[in-house]
Amino acid sequence: EWLRSMVSAPVQVAGETIGFLNVDRKRTSQSAKADARRLEAFAHHAAIALDHAWLYNQAQREISDRQRAEKRLKASLQEKEVLLKEIHHRVKNNLQVISSLLYLQSKRVVEPETLEMFVDSQNRVRSMALVHEQLYQTEDLTRVNMAEYARSLASFLFRSYGLNVDRIGLRIDVADMPLGVHVAVPCGMIINELLSNTIKHAFPGNAQGAIYIGFSTGMEGHYTLVVKDNGIGFPAGLDFRQTRSLGLQLVNTLVEQLEGTIELDTSEGTQFRIEFGDPG
Repeated sequence: EWLRSMVSAPVQVAGETIGFLNVDRKRTSQSAKADARRLEAFAHHAAIALDHAWLYNQAQREISDRQRAEKRLKASLQEKEVLLKEIHHRVKNNLQVISSLLYLQSKRVVEPETLEMFVDSQNRVRSMALVHEQLYQTEDLTRVNMAEYARSLASFLFRSYGLNVDRIGLRIDVADMPLGVHVAVPCGMIINELLSNTIKHAFPGNAQGAIYIGFSTGMEGHYTLVVKDNGIGFPAGLDFRQTRSLGLQLVNTLVEQLEGTIELDTSEGTQFRIEFGDPG
């Protein structure tokens, strides 16, 4: 006996019925149950395939959205990097202009004490300009390589004061570490002041000697800066914390800014030891 029958099976994705598979053809009544089982199996596989296709399309859309977002973020970061580099470049140029003006003005000065003030001010400005010059020339626009900075600053000061490196040896033992501007600038100015004082006062006449600059880091962002020499020594009875010297006053202020400590050792020449943590 031939019958006209319809077999239907739901197609479900994530528990939701999205359609039906229907078969309408003439078959014997005995085969209807077998057709239903086959159709249900087919519907199940079709649902899995559709679910995978939906997941794939969804993942593709998410990837495309993420790629577009990453492109926008990358473009935004590149714009900010260009802007930050330009800022460092302009700050460096402006500081160099100030340094040049101080230099030109000093050419009209006759009194030795006044001339020394101009030279000291020029060197302080230059120590800050070197930071921005370093930042401008590196890929990392927020951190300074302390080793390169210390060498550049010391070399500049030796030239500025006309110091003969054959007479006064210089040893720089600075770890090759990147420092944020908030640490590099005060450290640079401290080195500038202490090294300037050493150059001017530690080796009178044609005395020979050596200068040492050390900078290292310990556990948990603990830093140690040492500037020492084997010259004639720090003046006896002079309290470096209570002095009229603008340079030493500036050093004490910068150490306070870094929330650090400073100690003076005069057992062998002059040694300033400054310790501080990363102020963040």
